[in-house]
Amino acid sequence: MRHQIQALIHDGETRVNMSATEFRERQAMISSSQPGQASRGNALASGWTASLLLASLLAFSSGLSAAPKTDVVVLVNGDRITGEVKSLEYNQLKLSTDHMGTIYIEWDKIASLQSSQYLLLERTDGTRYYGQLVAGEGDSTLQVARSVDEPVESVDMAVVVRAQPIAGGDFINRLDGYVSAGLDMAKANNRSSIDFAGGLSARTRVRAWALDGSVNLTDDSAGDTSERYLLQGNYRQFHRDRNFYLGFGSFERNTELDLNLRTMAGGGYGRYFVQSNHAEWLGGLGMAYSHENYTGGETFDSVEGVLTTQFKLFRYDFPETDIGGSLTLLPSLTKSGRYRAEADLRAKYEFVDDLYFELKVYGSYDSQPPLADSEQSDYGLTTSLGYSF
Repeated sequence: MRHQIQALIHDGETRVNMSATEFRERQAMISSSQPGQASRGNALASGWTASLLLASLLAFSSGLSAAPKTDVVVLVNGDRITGEVKSLEYNQLKLSTDHMGTIYIEWDKIASLQSSQYLLLERTDGTRYYGQLVAGEGDSTLQVARSVDEPVESVDMAVVVRAQPIAGGDFINRLDGYVSAGLDMAKANNRSSIDFAGGLSARTRVRAWALDGSVNLTDDSAGDTSERYLLQGNYRQFHRDRNFYLGFGSFERNTELDLNLRTMAGGGYGRYFVQSNHAEWLGGLGMAYSHENYTGGETFDSVEGVLTTQFKLFRYDFPETDIGGSLTLLPSLTKSGRYRAEADLRAKYEFVDDLYFELKVYGSYDSQPPLADSEQSDYGLTTSLGYSF
């Protein structure tokens, strides 16, 4: 499980204020280095020593101020933590600190938050706010200061589902990702399967990107092998409230369906139907163009409608659990009666910091495969260990 700070939540006197402590310790060191009855030469030497120590301390302090962590989190028990807000997502505030590293705090354990960064906040209804978070008069609200010319807006913390620093930083620091690998074996038919997967995602004030890839290699005692490769990307540009424009593309190979390569690209419009700190549900509608290359060299081009939906449920007590799934229907607009479907259902359990176990069921269906002797469906079950970053 991610590094939680339950001790901070339950131990009322814990504080994170190391810079002041270090300053007092260094003051004591300087004072003890100057004996009261020293000779003039020793006093001069001590003066130089104290000056050097003070100069070093000032240089150290200026080094810290070059990249200050001045965001302040106040917990419901009154404890204060100083750091730098990295993100809020799935009911977890990610905070970078100087002395505890990166920690995750459950959003409902926080009473107030101040930040000198410009943050993009998003509510359950899709409303977005952009500004700094200043001190307020009460708990459980965020005070958003957009600019000096605009009034401060109060936002109820209970309806905030996402926060993201926007100003400053490079693209690499905005990336999230994962990698996973699995090996499945069945003694009954001596069937074995190897799975690899990985992905990257990033988000800005009005856009989000994601790139995912997977490889599944299967072999059995009869010498039959199958290969399943998938590389897909999607782009979202947030429009207003919970709505967004959607662009997507993919490359797919599935020898079980006699498919050498399917290339697809399309776009559409989507909406978040549910968006909270414990669940997400979205849907989209669009069109796509696909080019298919099958065993034997046959190629087919088609235009398809796209209807897609995705959901995600999550909780962050132990064990941290993430359950999600997706369903995509692709009715052909150029071949009457043909439609395709892609679906998956997965459960992920994080058992130690950023390491997780995942169980996934997937399936593909084609009502009218272009080749008469091709399989209509392909499905499977995978288990894997993964790491998220």
